[in-house]
Amino acid sequence: MLGVYNLSASIVSYFTLIAALGISTYGIREGSQYRDNEQKIKKFVSEIFSINMLSTFVSYVLLILSLLIIPHLQSYSIAILILSSEIVCTTLGTAWVCNIYEDYLFIAVRTLVIQAISLILTLTLVKSPRDLYKYIGIVAFANSGSNLLNLFYIRRKYCKFRLTLDIDWKRHLRPILIIFSTSVAITVYVSSDTTMLGFMTSDYDVGLYSTAVKIYSILKNVLAALLMVLIPRFSRMFVKREMEKSNVLFSKVFNILTLLMLPMTVGLFILSEDVVVLISDKTFIGAAEPLRILSIAVLFSLYAYMYTQCILIPIKKEGIVFKATVISAVVNLGLNFILIPFWGINAAAFTTMTAEAIAFAVSYKEARKYIRLIDVKKNFISVLIGCVGIILVCLPIQTVGNYAARISGSILVSIVVYFAVLVLMKNSTLKELSAHIFKKLI
Repeated sequence: MLGVYNLSASIVSYFTLIAALGISTYGIREGSQYRDNEQKIKKFVSEIFSINMLSTFVSYVLLILSLLIIPHLQSYSIAILILSSEIVCTTLGTAWVCNIYEDYLFIAVRTLVIQAISLILTLTLVKSPRDLYKYIGIVAFANSGSNLLNLFYIRRKYCKFRLTLDIDWKRHLRPILIIFSTSVAITVYVSSDTTMLGFMTSDYDVGLYSTAVKIYSILKNVLAALLMVLIPRFSRMFVKREMEKSNVLFSKVFNILTLLMLPMTVGLFILSEDVVVLISDKTFIGAAEPLRILSIAVLFSLYAYMYTQCILIPIKKEGIVFKATVISAVVNLGLNFILIPFWGINAAAFTTMTAEAIAFAVSYKEARKYIRLIDVKKNFISVLIGCVGIILVCLPIQTVGNYAARISGSILVSIVVYFAVLVLMKNSTLKELSAHIFKKLI
């Protein structure tokens, strides 16, 4: 049952990528400068929406042709077609418009409501493998329902966009295609590890590595979501040439990301074996070693993401982002060919870490021409000392109890020790963040 769903979902994901066409990132960046002008934002959203509908049509044509031409996919056609509803619903949802207006509350609320309904439907309707298509339909609803709500919400609250043939292709097409090419390159080098392991090693090794990647992706995506919300704000600042404000905001983001990310990655490195057992079971304990390597890759990945999404994309340097991604992809593929036959899954993790490090180095080199970090040294030092404290208290805990006790004990003690160190060292980022959260709560 899950095998049919996973294969079908992976096939649909490629066509979703084609339909998306990099439009979300481009739409947020460009639309942010028009958000206070009703006529301009209506025209802009209508143009981008129309381009997106065209790419969606092309995506469906290619999907149907694939189902007709490739015999192996025909037995999965019903599942694929059900899941493909996500493609058009994502386009119709234009969620990127909510990002332009930084309306994250609506995004969070509608996601929680739809996911809750989906969970109830799954528990009520899915009882056995015979309910496969019910399950797939519920998954499609979970991913599509919120987008349909978007369509009505955005048209009522922000702008009544429509399909149009009056499109400034010269202005929009090149940056959209560059961002799309970057997405394709990222997909290639993220997926190539697993694909090449499948050809060069065993299914068991692929399973181990996939487990490590799943955990790595969860941590990376959670932290990346914090950065994504800042793109419209940086875009407006750069359009208005508010460089000093940009420096201050970027430095605050850098400090907050460092404060949250470093202890998480240190904790994941130490607890890798127990986390693997928690997520899967003891038979996948071999995924712990590549997970440790990938936990280091998280650092490079998120710092690179910060420089690309908060600086280079807003200042319309998507060509540099594409260059960094292509270089990373080429290095990743080349090292995989050389190292996987010798080191297996550890090599795949190492090449991912190397690719992320290269992407960060290229992005940092270019972005520092436009942005300057302010007052980050003291925060960085106190966070590092806090991480040393985490290591000192976690290592002894790893010798006692079962995996659940070790994870819960390590997390609780680490939180106390880490924040105690930050308080003792008078970490200004923690103080400012705490004051902001307290203000929001009251």
